[in-house]
Amino acid sequence: MCGYTLFAEQNKILMKIFTLLFLSILCSNQLLSQESIFSESFLTDYEIILLGEQTHGDGAVFEKKLAMVKELHEKGGFNLLVFESGLYDNFKANQLYSVKKEDVGIFKQSVGSLYSDTEVFQDLLDYIETHQELKILGFDSQESNLFDQYFLDDFKTLCTNNNISISKETYIELEKTLVVRDLESYVGNKKDSTALYDRILALQRKIDLIPKSNLETKVIVQTFKSVFSDLDFNLKSLQKEKIHVQNPRDKQMAENLTFIKETYPNEKIIGWGASYHFANRLNEFEFTEETENYIKQNFELLDSITDHSHMELNDEIEQVKSLRFAKPMGQILKENYGDKLFSLAFTSYEGNYLDIFHDNILPILNAPTNSIESKLIKQGAKEKLKFLENIDDKFYSSALGYIPLYANWNNVFDGIYFIEKMYPPIYSEYDSHEEKLLIPNKLSTVSGTVLDTETSQQIAYADIYYSDNNLSTISNLKGEFSISNSNKQNSYLIFSAIGYESDSVQVQELQKKNTIRLKKSNENIVLNEVVVTAKLKSLSAEEIIKKARKNIERNYVQTPYNQSYFFKIIDFNLKDSLSLGEEALIQTYNQKGVNGSNRPENNFYGEIQHLRNNTDKYDKDRFNNGIGSLWVVLNRDIILSKTNVLYRTSSYDLTNDGTVNYEGRKVYQISFENNSPGAFSTGYGYPAPENSHGKIFVDSENFAVLRYEHCIKRAAFVSKKTKNTIQYWHKIVQSYKNVSGMYFINLLDVTNTTKVYSPENTFLNTYIQIQKLVSNNIETKNVSVLKRPLIDLKKGFKKNTTDPFWNDRPIDLEIKIQENEECGEIKI
Repeated sequence: MCGYTLFAEQNKILMKIFTLLFLSILCSNQLLSQESIFSESFLTDYEIILLGEQTHGDGAVFEKKLAMVKELHEKGGFNLLVFESGLYDNFKANQLYSVKKEDVGIFKQSVGSLYSDTEVFQDLLDYIETHQELKILGFDSQESNLFDQYFLDDFKTLCTNNNISISKETYIELEKTLVVRDLESYVGNKKDSTALYDRILALQRKIDLIPKSNLETKVIVQTFKSVFSDLDFNLKSLQKEKIHVQNPRDKQMAENLTFIKETYPNEKIIGWGASYHFANRLNEFEFTEETENYIKQNFELLDSITDHSHMELNDEIEQVKSLRFAKPMGQILKENYGDKLFSLAFTSYEGNYLDIFHDNILPILNAPTNSIESKLIKQGAKEKLKFLENIDDKFYSSALGYIPLYANWNNVFDGIYFIEKMYPPIYSEYDSHEEKLLIPNKLSTVSGTVLDTETSQQIAYADIYYSDNNLSTISNLKGEFSISNSNKQNSYLIFSAIGYESDSVQVQELQKKNTIRLKKSNENIVLNEVVVTAKLKSLSAEEIIKKARKNIERNYVQTPYNQSYFFKIIDFNLKDSLSLGEEALIQTYNQKGVNGSNRPENNFYGEIQHLRNNTDKYDKDRFNNGIGSLWVVLNRDIILSKTNVLYRTSSYDLTNDGTVNYEGRKVYQISFENNSPGAFSTGYGYPAPENSHGKIFVDSENFAVLRYEHCIKRAAFVSKKTKNTIQYWHKIVQSYKNVSGMYFINLLDVTNTTKVYSPENTFLNTYIQIQKLVSNNIETKNVSVLKRPLIDLKKGFKKNTTDPFWNDRPIDLEIKIQENEECGEIKI
C-alpha cells in the first residue's frame, strides 16, 4: 500500500513537471509566433530584401527594421547588411575592424550619421559584436569620412603596385575633385572640365586592366568608378544641366549593390535605405488634386514652424511631379533579380517624424479616406505586413515622404509594413566624465591689458602663460586678458607677442588688474653664440613651408591628449543688436594627435564643462549651433585641416618677408596670395572664394608654425528665395604655443561677415559671427578618454543657470566696430 502511494505521488510530481514543460513550450511557441515578422517560406524565398523608410527621420521604422535584421540574419541566413552609405567607407571600416585597428565604433564613421547617431544603431553594433558573421557594407556612391581619409592613399598604392604612373599634378587634381569636390572652376570652363574627364577616364581604363585578385583591389576599382559617377552628377547639376530626379545616383547605387552581390555570390543581402531608392516603376503614379493639397498643407506647416529657408511651393510641387521621370535603383535591381528580390516600404497613420532637411519635428497629416493607411486603421491594425502581390487596385499611400500618392502600389513595392503611430529616432547619449574632468573652481582670476611700451597701443593676441604649468590665454583685440591665478607664488606669468621682447611677472607681484608693457624687439638681436658666428641659411618661402610641413610630426603631439578651451561665439548685425552670445569651457580629447586631415573633427571628442549664454536662442537650437560649432572652427586650423597654404602650397604664391622676433627666437614671416582660390585651398566652398591672402609665421630653427592669418573673400550670389545679393568674408587668426617641446593650439579666431544687398543693389545689413577659441590647459600624460564626438558636443547638454564658475568672469560681449573692406572684417 505504501509502495503504491509512493508511486502515485511520484506520478503526480511527474505529471506536474510534464504539464509545466508543455505550458512552457506552448508559451514559448506563442511568444515566438508573436515576435516573428516573416514566415519560414519568406525567409527562404529571397536573396535580397530591401527595407525602406519614408524619410530618414522615422524612429519607429528604425526600431522595426533592426528587429527584422536580427530575424533575417538568425532565421534566414542573411549575413550582409548594406546601408545607404558609402561603398568604400564601409569596406574600409570592415578592414580596420577586422585587423583590430579600430573597434566596432568605426562603423559610426562609415554609416551616415542619420543612422549611426541613433540608439538603434548602437544596438545594432552591440549585436554585431556577438554576431561577427553579420557584416555592415554600403552601396552609396556618396562617400564620406573614411573615404576622405584613406581612399587616395589606397588608390595610389594600388596604382604603384601595378606599375600605373600617376603624376603629382594628377594626384592633386583627384584630391581636389573626387575628395574635396572643389568643382566650381570647372563649371563654366568646358575645356578644363573636358580635360578632367579625359584624365579620369584614362585612369579608369588603366585600373580596369588590373587583375581583380583580392577584395581590396575589387573595391578600390569599383569605388573609383562610383565616385566619378557622383562627381559627374554633381558637376552637371552645377552646370544646370537637366537631370531627372536622382536617376544617375540610383543607377550607380544599383551597380554598387550588384557588385556586392557578385563579390559575395553565396550571401543573402539586407538593404537599408530610403523607400524612394528601393521603389520599382514609381513613374506610373498619378498626380492628383488630393496630392497637391497635401503638398500645400505640408508647405504651410513647415513655413509656420521653421526659421530655415526651403523650396518655394511651386518647386515642391514640381519636384513631386518629376517622379514621373524616376528610375530608382529598386527598378534596376528588380529587372536583374526578379522574384529573388523583395522590396518593403513602411508607412504610418499618425504621429511625428524628424524632418532632417529643416531639423524640425513634423506631424503626419491625416491620410485620405481611400488610402491604405485609413483602411488599415478601420480594420483595427496597429502593425501589419501587407503583401501587395495580389492587389491590383489603385489607392493612396504615404510610403514616400508622408505625401499621399495615387498608384498601383503592387508595381512599386512587394510589400508595405504599417505602423500606426510614428515617432522620431532616439539619438545616442554619451558617457560624461564631467566628475573626473571638471576643473575645481578654487582659483581666482587675474586680468589686465598688454600695451606697447612706446606708443601705449593695445597688443592684440599676445600670449600669456605660466612658467610652471600649461595654463594659458591670449589677449583680445583690445589687449585685454584674464587668466586663473596660480597657487604657486614663486611661479611667473609670461607675456610675449611676435615682434616684441617677452616679459614676465612673478605671481606674488600680480594685482587683480595689471598693465603689462612690452618693448618692440631689435631685429638685430643676438640670440646666442651660434647665431653670432653664423647667419641663417637663406631659404625661399616655398622651402620654409615645405620644411614646416615635413616637421609636423616632430613639432606637434602625435599621441592622445586632452586640451581644454574657452570657446566664445557671438552673432550680431549692424542694424539691430546681439542675436546670440555663448561661451563655454570645453574639455576635448584628441585620440590620434595633431596632423592634417580632410575631416579633422573625426579624431576629436569633447564635453562641455561650463556654459553660459545671453539669449534664449540656445534652448531652441540643436547640436551644431552656438558653441556646438566647435568642430567647424577646428576645420580652420592650419595644422589639423589640409585646406590651407601649408598643405595646398601649389595653390598659393609665397613671399619671404624676412624675420621677426618671438620669445628671443627668429621667426620667418611669409606672405601668401591664393592663385586658385576654392574649397580645395581655403576650406570654403560654394560660392567659391574670389581671392584669399594672408601671412604665416614659422620658427627658423624647428620650423614650427607659430601663427597664421588668412582672409577669404567669396563671390557674391543671389538668394533664390529673397533675390537679395549676398557676399561672405572670412578672417582666420591662429597661434600655436610650445608645451614641453610640442606645439598646441593657443588661439583660433574666426570672423565670418555677411553683407546683404537688395535686388536694386541697396545695402540692407551686415551680419557678423565671431568664433573665438582660446587654450586653457593641456594634459598629455594622464589623458581622459571622452566618448562624445565633437560634432555632438551640444546635444543633450543641460546648462546650469546658476553656475558659480562664472562669478568672477564678466561677460565679454562688447562689440567694437572697425570695418576693413579688404576682408569685410569687423573687430570686437
